[in-house]
Amino acid sequence: MLNICKSLLIAGVGAALAVTQSASACTTFASTGTANFDGGLIIAKNRDSMATYENLAVRSTPGKNSYLGLFYNTSSTTPYPYIAAGINEHGLSVVQNEAASVYNPNTFNDADQSEAIYAILANYSSVAEVLTDQQALFGNGLANFLIIGDKSEAILVEVGPEKNSFQILQASDNNNRVFHTNHYVLGKMRKLNKIYYSDSEDRFRAIKRLMTKAPSQLTADGSYYQWVSNAVDGPANSILREMTVASWIVSVPENGTPELMLRFTSPSLEFQRYRVSLTPEFWGEPTPSLKPAPVSFTGVSIEPVGSEQQYNYTVREK
Repeated sequence: MLNICKSLLIAGVGAALAVTQSASACTTFASTGTANFDGGLIIAKNRDSMATYENLAVRSTPGKNSYLGLFYNTSSTTPYPYIAAGINEHGLSVVQNEAASVYNPNTFNDADQSEAIYAILANYSSVAEVLTDQQALFGNGLANFLIIGDKSEAILVEVGPEKNSFQILQASDNNNRVFHTNHYVLGKMRKLNKIYYSDSEDRFRAIKRLMTKAPSQLTADGSYYQWVSNAVDGPANSILREMTVASWIVSVPENGTPELMLRFTSPSLEFQRYRVSLTPEFWGEPTPSLKPAPVSFTGVSIEPVGSEQQYNYTVREK
């Protein structure tokens, strides 16, 4: 059961295995410390879905952490019971991918995947605290892929479809970078892949190449924004896909104010962009800050109506 007592809803908008069609899934990545121009953490998620309703909101429960999240539903506009990404008032951030490469879909579902994120955002303030409780958080046998970060560290967590099957990679052990799509990539977890999705392989190779070969230190509004916009591999297999409905980028600098950049990009929804500074004042009164930035389409040929032209999946990586 989700224990949400107070919800401020602000902005809603309507190998060699069995080869299958493209997964409705996501791409996530994060970097820390010296990998970043401002140090700290940058963490991102392109959320992909065939049919979903998205919502940017702050949720708060008495006695728990407040957190800002990308909430969603799969069947109607309200309520928004599930969460795909979030950051809490301490700067602890989570993004999630579906473990699509396992056989039994009952081992991964929106409710269970969301419950893990809710638990982390509401109850923890650092990656170190999460690592201390890793068995309780990740030993449940509910397949899931998570990247969790604060300004000191980020971790990739692969949860398997059996009790006590999980593995963690710390960014500090991987050149201060972690990245993921929708299949198991860590050593002992790879045997759990049962279903092959070429788009997951393609996106993983693309984000790994971009992160490891970046010519300079990383920035949220530079390299990260370019990467969530990368459509070089076409509408199905790119990081930015024809089913990408939201792009979420959070920066938590070593010294400075955490910030969220978010855009809603579904062709069936009105294009919206948010840029939110997560100051102490924001957490005290978030509602006025959660408004989309004005967007001008003057002189731009838009197809479909309401979306920026560049999200027609014709972008090419330089």
